[in-house]
Amino acid sequence: MLTDFLRKVFVDLASDDAIIWNDQVHNYKWLTDRIDYWSNELSSAQIAPGTVVAIDGDYSPNGIALFLALIERSCVLVPLTSAVKAKHAEFIGVSQGEFTIAINDQDQVTIERLERQADHELYRKLRSEGHPGLVLFSSGSTGESKATVHDCVRLLKKFNKKRAPLRTIAFLLYDHIGGINTLFHTLSSGGCLITLPRRTPEEALRAIERHRVELLPASPTFLNLLLLGEQHERFDLSSLKIISYGTEPMPEITLQKLHQVFPEVRLHQLYGLSEVG
Repeated sequence: MLTDFLRKVFVDLASDDAIIWNDQVHNYKWLTDRIDYWSNELSSAQIAPGTVVAIDGDYSPNGIALFLALIERSCVLVPLTSAVKAKHAEFIGVSQGEFTIAINDQDQVTIERLERQADHELYRKLRSEGHPGLVLFSSGSTGESKATVHDCVRLLKKFNKKRAPLRTIAFLLYDHIGGINTLFHTLSSGGCLITLPRRTPEEALRAIERHRVELLPASPTFLNLLLLGEQHERFDLSSLKIISYGTEPMPEITLQKLHQVFPEVRLHQLYGLSEVG
């Protein structure tokens, strides 16, 4: 099974924190049990291996468990988020979505079958190999949004290695390659993924203090807002070890200010191209 290495981490660290959502802690045993629960529910809903499933939600406990259960079932995932709500119908159409799974703010799940059959040649290739897939969309900054189909077997290989576990904020959404990296980097290393009720500087700083966050992945724009508000002076951020940034150019003045404000924190630039993972 593709996710055997993840399962081993989850079993070995059963009592450790895996997800913090709305300040509620869910450990790795809970996550393992919930993946099994959703695997049975997907089977009951007749979502077969190779099915193209649009999953609309955020980093909630059920959202993460469903994400992993769909991969284990060798489905093709099309992650959607509220940030691109206006394009949901377009993205589902382009990706030939056969089912939708919606997860609301209370972490309640709705599964719906669509009257469509996905027959793209890239899907046929994934099905012939028994591999799960992931469809990510470009931002559309140069015109119409374009879809990229990833083979999850290849995409997840890089996470099958021992890394230091870190308590990490889930800042980038999971319809972005950076959000996918955050999710699997954190869980494969036995770290803890801390979600935010709102992606604002104040909520991020509060979460760092309350949950002893070690890694903050963010965009330069967000980090600039954090510095401009000077709210960092109100919180205990001594647990923070790394700030990673990407998705857009980093202004030199923002980088210099980050060094001044967080002299003990390592700044790490990331670059993840959606088309190549």
